[in-house]
Amino acid sequence: MLPKSWEGTTTVNLPYPVSLVVYIIIWALVIAGLFFIYQRSRKFARWTTQDILIIAIMGVLLEVYDNLIGDQFITPIIQLIPFGHLLALNDLPYMFLLMTGIALIRKPGCATAMVFLNFILMQLLYSGTGINVLMWPYGLLQGLLLDVYIVLRGGQVFAKGDWTAVIDGLILGALRAFPAVTVQSAFLGPFIEGSTKTLGYIFFYTLFNTIGNGIEAAVSGPLAVRIARSVNPASALTRTPRPVEEPRDVPASSALGEGR
Repeated sequence: MLPKSWEGTTTVNLPYPVSLVVYIIIWALVIAGLFFIYQRSRKFARWTTQDILIIAIMGVLLEVYDNLIGDQFITPIIQLIPFGHLLALNDLPYMFLLMTGIALIRKPGCATAMVFLNFILMQLLYSGTGINVLMWPYGLLQGLLLDVYIVLRGGQVFAKGDWTAVIDGLILGALRAFPAVTVQSAFLGPFIEGSTKTLGYIFFYTLFNTIGNGIEAAVSGPLAVRIARSVNPASALTRTPRPVEEPRDVPASSALGEGR
């Protein structure tokens, strides 16, 4: 998958006390990110029953492809292509499904919800030991920064199907890979699973995954917008959603004056 000459020999394996501190810091950053998204999401339109159903459907579809179709049929073929698995070419259908889900909902929290649901289903169905809470930061980080980006864009993500959708997809795809891949390889893997990787492996694996996921999401972006509009033409996709404005206080004297 990665040329041995690129991997180097320096492994990343911090002492246990240091790994524990880093692990706590990672959890703290994840919780802070979730709180930030929750606070900012209150300024956007509330989630509907339809949004929750879309999250459930897309989360299941992500899991069906990720660990059934992808791992069993697509990944073995991609591994025959030089740098194919390193660039995560097998993630193209996954990124298309994820971008479509985001285009349908376009509210803070949707990316984390879909990816984390996929992650929970994977742990339940394929881990053999049930849910492993210790690994949750990896699942959350795959969607957390995507939702931060949605918040910072003020609801403009996938508002149009032109080149802005390509740029949005590029950024969203890159954020799905980084920093989740780095955190998993450099910190969570050695601390929880005892698996160590070399510094070169972590760098190049993260770099190529970020590039691959970014390009895949960029290609999927405009198509995801078109599908979302065709599925739900009456949704907010037909117009740019704006944060909910808080009502202003009207002085009593002004209100009385209007009635004269």
